[in-house]
Amino acid sequence: MGKERYIFCDIDGTLLHAKGSGRIAFGDAFQKAYGVPVDMSGINFAGATDIRVVEQLVRENGLELNELKTARFFELLPEYLDQNMAIFPPTVFPGVEAFLVRVSRHWKLALVTGNIRECAFLKLKHGGIRHYFTDIGGFGDDDGDRNRMAELALERAGNPTGAFLLGDTPSDIEAARVNGMTSVAVCNGQFDRATLEAENPDIIVDSFEDAEHLFRALEV
Repeated sequence: MGKERYIFCDIDGTLLHAKGSGRIAFGDAFQKAYGVPVDMSGINFAGATDIRVVEQLVRENGLELNELKTARFFELLPEYLDQNMAIFPPTVFPGVEAFLVRVSRHWKLALVTGNIRECAFLKLKHGGIRHYFTDIGGFGDDDGDRNRMAELALERAGNPTGAFLLGDTPSDIEAARVNGMTSVAVCNGQFDRATLEAENPDIIVDSFEDAEHLFRALEV
């Protein structure tokens, strides 16, 4: 299995835009589990992991982290997200599906995302792109640290050589570098090209509609 070639992808800001569905679901699930309403407007999800956001909300609202309440939160989150996305489906960025069609013929596709596993695949499902991806990945319920999540994803993929990691934040670039993966910065999210270039990614693409240099690097 280690001989398989893998492209690992972040989701939000890289492949699609969730239109706030995740943020709303997060707030509703937290209120239900912890019993207090929370203001989600100041929470920055870019490069974050779900468990770290929960810890931040607990801290900012003067609460104590509670294992049972946190477990209940993670039970509720996918339910709320599924409901929200059924009404407001995510927008897949231009060129993404054409990219997935082209590379999936030659590469295995997997995830490295701050979303918990169930929410990650819900977002792909509602975006209509779930079928391109294997079940392999590193997720926000694995670890709060994105570098460790990427390491776990590689282990689950059989430690392939020459793996690529696509993401839209400096955290994605760092996770690739730390784990010996080729970093691909995608300018679909909230970080502009100059900010991402300053992190020295191996490859940078402005959008999946202008990605011929990435296809060449992938030999597809």
